[in-house]
Amino acid sequence: MDALLIATLFGLGVLFVYDALVRPEVRVEPMRRIRNLGPSTLAGVAGAAVALIATGWPVAALAGAAVGATVPCAVVRSREEKARAAKREAIAEVAARLRDSIRSGIGLADALGQTAAIAPDLKRLVAEARVSGLGDAARAFARRVEDPSAELLASALDLADRLGSRNLTEVLDSLAEATTAQVTAVREARARQTRARMSARIVAAVPMLLLVAIRRANPAYLEPFGTPGGQAVLAFAILLIWVGYQAMKRAARIEGNLT
Repeated sequence: MDALLIATLFGLGVLFVYDALVRPEVRVEPMRRIRNLGPSTLAGVAGAAVALIATGWPVAALAGAAVGATVPCAVVRSREEKARAAKREAIAEVAARLRDSIRSGIGLADALGQTAAIAPDLKRLVAEARVSGLGDAARAFARRVEDPSAELLASALDLADRLGSRNLTEVLDSLAEATTAQVTAVREARARQTRARMSARIVAAVPMLLLVAIRRANPAYLEPFGTPGGQAVLAFAILLIWVGYQAMKRAARIEGNLT
């Protein structure tokens, strides 16, 4: 039990130091940082416990803690990417419906009211437009959504409110087409990147799974790894696996901003 505690604490310390060195500086509220830390800590402890129970090696516990601690962040990142894609699809649909409504002779305010059911943020935009005006409501909408497509839509609505909606249909048409094309391109790029990352994870996981399987099936065969020298060799092997995994991830990374 003492070995588990020491290995877990040491692994989490190494992980946090690495995260502080490589993560870009982002201003985050202290409470939000604490909330994000909780799942990673629990997952790291769980990973360390599983690895230690399966092998009995402190080095394996460190590796399990590091792997487990990264799982919640990966899940959150995946959900954020899906939410961002869904948000852009909704904005493209809003732009297309606004364009069609205005072309059919419906005023901009009524067109916004008809499309408000697509996204909750639009309902708030329509409500705020009745109080503070469309321009201010559109700018607040852009700040709230925090997406380039939303900023373009807000700019188009603000311009139409100040100068009239004579050319708004052309702007909305271009916005809908550009946003749809961008969402499609990002989805395809993400799919290819996900396949490459999954291949890297499989390649990195196979040696460790084989090691655990041999350890459980024939513990005597891997007894040399239980010595300090064996643990050092195991640590070096895990380091090489991690370096190879990072290299494969870097090769699969798509240059440019896909957000």
